Amino acid sequence: MSAEAPGEALVFKVLGRTLEHFGVQMYKRRETAIAELVANCWDAGAHEVRVLIPESAGYDHKTSVICIQDDGRGMTFDQVRDRYLILGRNRRKEENALVVDGRPVMGRKGIGKLAGFGLGRIMTVTTWSDGSAMRFTLDMEKLKLADNQAADIPIPWEPCEPGTSSSGTEVTLQDLKHVTPIERDSLAISIARRFSRRIKGEMTILLNGDPLPDPTPPLDKREPADTDAMHTAELSDGNTVTYWFGFAGDVIKSRELRGFTIHVNGKTAQAPPFFFDVEATATGQHSTRYVIGEIEADFIDTGLDDETDRVSTDRQELDWDEATLLPLRSWGQELSRKALAECRDFKGVKVEETALNNAALKQRIEQLEKQSQAQVRTFLRQLGPVEDNPDRILELADSLVRAYEFRHFHDVLGDIETAAEDPDKLKELLSNLRDWKVLESRAILEIVNGRLQIIDKFQLMLADDAPETAHNIGDDNMHDLIGRFPWLLNPEWQVLDEEKQLTKQLREWGTADIPDPEDRRRYDFLALSDLRRLVVIEMKRPGHAVEATDLTRLIEYRERLARADDRPELMMVMLHGGQVNVSEDEQRNWETAPDRELRKWSRVFEKSRVQYEHYRAVLTGDVTSGAFTEAKRDVAQARQVIAADSTFRGIALRKEGLGTQDVDYKKPAE
Repeated sequence: MSAEAPGEALVFKVLGRTLEHFGVQMYKRRETAIAELVANCWDAGAHEVRVLIPESAGYDHKTSVICIQDDGRGMTFDQVRDRYLILGRNRRKEENALVVDGRPVMGRKGIGKLAGFGLGRIMTVTTWSDGSAMRFTLDMEKLKLADNQAADIPIPWEPCEPGTSSSGTEVTLQDLKHVTPIERDSLAISIARRFSRRIKGEMTILLNGDPLPDPTPPLDKREPADTDAMHTAELSDGNTVTYWFGFAGDVIKSRELRGFTIHVNGKTAQAPPFFFDVEATATGQHSTRYVIGEIEADFIDTGLDDETDRVSTDRQELDWDEATLLPLRSWGQELSRKALAECRDFKGVKVEETALNNAALKQRIEQLEKQSQAQVRTFLRQLGPVEDNPDRILELADSLVRAYEFRHFHDVLGDIETAAEDPDKLKELLSNLRDWKVLESRAILEIVNGRLQIIDKFQLMLADDAPETAHNIGDDNMHDLIGRFPWLLNPEWQVLDEEKQLTKQLREWGTADIPDPEDRRRYDFLALSDLRRLVVIEMKRPGHAVEATDLTRLIEYRERLARADDRPELMMVMLHGGQVNVSEDEQRNWETAPDRELRKWSRVFEKSRVQYEHYRAVLTGDVTSGAFTEAKRDVAQARQVIAADSTFRGIALRKEGLGTQDVDYKKPAE
């Protein structure tokens, strides 16, 4: 039955833009917000949660609603007033409990209730317990205050009829923020991977009436083999974790399913794709597209106070700089290396078997000398992590065997042996040998090998923490590397200039008002993106951290350049090695804002390795064309750097300007 109004008001104490920061900004993504509300249902003791979303066909963000219903304990008027409407309440500390009714408590920070504001501007809560029910509404627009203002905002409420279960809560969200329809299948997978098997075993989660699917793709191998089994491992500090891993038969299309998910108390604390930061150096690194796994590490979140909290507020990342997580990190790195290597070996054997099961191909291989046979088998296994299409495997195997069969291609065998260290390079090289004509292939291989050697040089410089600029003649340095080979930065960008004073740049743009013409500050590089947006680029050497002053200086550069008349919106990119010494809010701002980016050198390296589409035109065109002439200059530069074993340019080459680029937006469209 409905409750009688006790004559007492509900109030929500709000300070400044707290709701906007912790609700709207913290839970921008639908799946993150819905998962947080589902986690609240777990803490409320629910055995069934129903998530109701609008169908795509009739979606209208102004009229559609999202609803989360549970059969948990519900709340009384006193509990709503004294607990739910208090922001930041630490339930664990207040109740001195990590486990309630046999369940580990997920909530800790006391702000999960605000996740609803990441979905809609109006949140209506209906809750019933002990035979009485009430309904109240939180309107974001009415709760918002200016900075540094505080207020007790009255919350209208009314008695109502309880739901069908003996107790429970329903949260309805209206005036939705996202204008695009919800992709139901994608949402189901995303929510499912955010909760451990235990949670989904004890609490049924329904999306529009259907149980959540198993997010795990079909696997070639699982360790342990039993679908419901988990291994147990003891860390060096005595803590224990449970885990499983496996690798899929096909490439895992969704990036958020690749790698390891770390669950803490049943909910994601480290979101994938995650390989404990070993994927760039591990044996079998190309297996990252196939490997998946889960780790349950409840020991991370066993404290009552805020000081022991190691999980980010949005449950996406752990604080890996915290000393207590070092044993887990070390163990996880070994597990990642093992999983990637086993995947590589397993898929390598499958590729070899596919080739040898072809009678004609097997006969050709057996006609080779014994050493060549062994080499062919080795190279076939190297293709395992990068190719799983049987027809394509046979094509690549044919190219490989053909290289051994024709002795006038003997020099190509050295290229194959070198490329075999990287399966992508090997696959690309074998594809080229099959697709190109002989004369074209000899010339193009020079280009490919030259670029691959420059990329290898790039990798060594990253490992050696090469300086940003040269202190001595002949020294390797990141600035000269990018200056000579701008395509490394981004094959789809055109680098316009380097190390130019801001005042000089503004004069060239015809800006009349140039504050402080004696200002000597200069940017590292200025580029034009594939979207025709100007990008001002600053860099830090791989081993040096980004400080707040570095970001402030880059923002100042951008602001100065943006004052030029008719300048398009400027982007900012800070190239760095991975360590960023700024506040979480500032780093989050740089990671989410569309006009700025913190880009790791490792990402630049990975992207440059796989971008070779620009060679396609050369492969299919006339060797006398202008594109091929440009490519010859590229080859000459690569040979010069490899021969000298240095990227240093010197005064004369610097005056010649930037090296070959893969795009030129200055040319008129054809």
